[in-house]
Amino acid sequence: MWLAWAVALLWLPCASAQVPGRVIDFVELSPNQRHVDVLVQFNCPIRYLTHAPLDAGSAVRIRLRPGAECGSVLRSEQAPVGGQPALVRVAELVENAPGELLLTLEFTRELHYVLAPTSNRQGLRIRLLDAQVRAAQVSVVERDALGSGYAINLDSATEPFSDEAVRAAGESLRMVAYVSTLDLEGTIWYRLRVGPIASRADAERLLAVAKQRYPRAWLGIDDESEPRVVTDADVPDVKPTVPIDPPLPDAERRSIMSAARAALARREHARATELLTKLTRQPEYPERARAQELLGLSRERAGQLSHAKAEYLEYLRRYPSGDAVSRIRSRLRTLASAGRRGRRGTGGSDGDGEGAWRVIGAASQMYRWEQSSVETVDAFTEQQNQNAVYTDADVTARRRGERFDFVGRLSAGYAKDMLDRGPGDQTRVSAAFVEVNDRELGMAARLGRQVRNSGGLLGTFDGLFGSWQWRPGIAINASAGLPVESTRDGPQSDRRFFGLAAVFGPFNDRWDFGAFLVNQSLAGVTDRQAVGVEGRYFVPGKTFIALLDFDLHYSEINSVVLMGSLQLPARWSVSFNADHRRSPVLTTRNALIGQPVRTLDELQTLFTISEIERIARDRTPLADIWSLSLSRPIGERFQFSVDAYASRSDPTIASAGVAATPGIRLDRTIQAQISASSLFRSSDLWVLAARDQVSDAATTRSISIASRVPVGSGAWRIGPRLRVDQRESQIDSAQELLLVPTLRIDYQRGRLWLEFEAGAEFGDRTLAADDETTKRYYFGLGYRLSF
Repeated sequence: MWLAWAVALLWLPCASAQVPGRVIDFVELSPNQRHVDVLVQFNCPIRYLTHAPLDAGSAVRIRLRPGAECGSVLRSEQAPVGGQPALVRVAELVENAPGELLLTLEFTRELHYVLAPTSNRQGLRIRLLDAQVRAAQVSVVERDALGSGYAINLDSATEPFSDEAVRAAGESLRMVAYVSTLDLEGTIWYRLRVGPIASRADAERLLAVAKQRYPRAWLGIDDESEPRVVTDADVPDVKPTVPIDPPLPDAERRSIMSAARAALARREHARATELLTKLTRQPEYPERARAQELLGLSRERAGQLSHAKAEYLEYLRRYPSGDAVSRIRSRLRTLASAGRRGRRGTGGSDGDGEGAWRVIGAASQMYRWEQSSVETVDAFTEQQNQNAVYTDADVTARRRGERFDFVGRLSAGYAKDMLDRGPGDQTRVSAAFVEVNDRELGMAARLGRQVRNSGGLLGTFDGLFGSWQWRPGIAINASAGLPVESTRDGPQSDRRFFGLAAVFGPFNDRWDFGAFLVNQSLAGVTDRQAVGVEGRYFVPGKTFIALLDFDLHYSEINSVVLMGSLQLPARWSVSFNADHRRSPVLTTRNALIGQPVRTLDELQTLFTISEIERIARDRTPLADIWSLSLSRPIGERFQFSVDAYASRSDPTIASAGVAATPGIRLDRTIQAQISASSLFRSSDLWVLAARDQVSDAATTRSISIASRVPVGSGAWRIGPRLRVDQRESQIDSAQELLLVPTLRIDYQRGRLWLEFEAGAEFGDRTLAADDETTKRYYFGLGYRLSF
């Protein structure tokens, strides 16, 4: 891994032009003690608009607006996923509307999450709150986990199903059959189901059989609205297996509980188990329920998973209405899912046991071709915009030791440009690092090319990142290195930074916050000196996020963001986003924008440092984004949403020989959308959308219909899309009609994924003195092989 990192960085060409390639650089999942952080890194500035569902689901769809640096994006792409790819099945980006992209992350199960854009507009962070990644392996199947994993919904009705119907369903499909309930606007719906089923492939095979008798059957993926109520049949009425000790004084009980909590915090699980067992041998008293829960937690963290399960079940038996019931049911489901072993890698090991190396990754190739033409009464011009092959590889190697864990990752790509006058071939290295984790001390260090978009860091850098879990709920992070302007470049030593950050929480499983300090220099001059805070509040149905980044050197706010989502009565949901920032991030390096020189040393021969800092301010305007989204499910298969978002930006100031650029007064968009899933067959998706956009340049009205339909067993999927735009230019009063048809076909079976995509854009533009016809065609064909 070290050799690969060194060779890749030294081999990089330093071309400044870019082949029109991927918008997404890569996706990385980083597990933490209670959650998993997902980082989506882009290759160009992207503005976050809104997302749905708001805070929970088996997939999240995120609307984005690409910057001018992204070029034309009339195609779809799937990004490589590293870290913990078992949680994210697909990361797909498609053009959703004029000047708008739709990023879809499909999870392997339903998850709760919070989402926030990064401060440099080149990334998104999604925190999966209930992923609870565990290193230990256990094979447990919980009867109360029938709602987890995959299940087949055979039928639904407003009247309960008879015992005979449930028995007949189970016998015909040779699976456990049961009935779940769902409250829709005060009406109780009953769903006849069979499951759970461990793999999607098995679930789809069973679905094909079920449809012969139940034509309305559809696939359910972790879609129980409420956990099943644990009954006496689920938790046997087992008598205590230990004797009841004589009661202790309350003060002594409190002292033992304090000592047990301290032992848990120090990871002294044997000592904590001993003390908590002593408390659970006491006659019933108010704090005994808490001791019972902590005893299960202590055994779980010690790796005694069967014992932990028994203690959790004992809690449910004794305290069926206790405050920790929902947490314990979640932990039991986690213990059950932890038994699903990962796919064997190529490292020769037989799993993820201690001392075993596991290698996972993917390699892909994609051919892209694009051509456009413009025809008027007097002229016809045609040009080829793209003719390139993109080769990408992403490899992660892991080894879990008795105390230390090791990780190495290399994510790189090569673009072969076949245009006669194109930008040329290019190589990129998005990630190349090694990482070591000390579980005993709660410390981790990562060295190499990596990406961080939290704690004041602004994306990719070459250097060192370290983390220390100092106390439960308190982590200290430190980083130092060389910022990376482009992943096509090798290490650049003219810019350096050092950062410190502290992360606190989560507290009461509801909120956490962090603070950071970053000092960055350019050629010995202060480039950026930022402090900031970040806070999150998350409970079911409520999520709020606040971010602040302030530059001490310039005494300016770099960004302030307030986001939130709220569950309303009658199954309505609302989300909002208010984003006020410098665009781009205010740094001294911004003074080079538009200048005939490339380095700060050269610029200092023309201007003083104070003048350079004033020029940097002039090149960095303020921008604002606001969005509001309302959504509501209609029945079980339909979803309605309406979104409104607006943006504006200040003009830049003319200075140092660089002309001013105009600002954007107000660009506003209103969009209504209705989507349907499993409408004609299991797992199909249909989306009908209408939007109205008004900007300084044009007024655009659009209507679109898109679908994704499985074929046969579901390995093949066909996705036709059609969009019609009507534009009225505010500049020359031209009227334009655009027709954009696209077709995508993909195949996914096991480790192989194939994609074919073709599309076109036909435009008729009417001017006062002339008419203009534009045509654009594109074609893509590719594959990805996982290992």
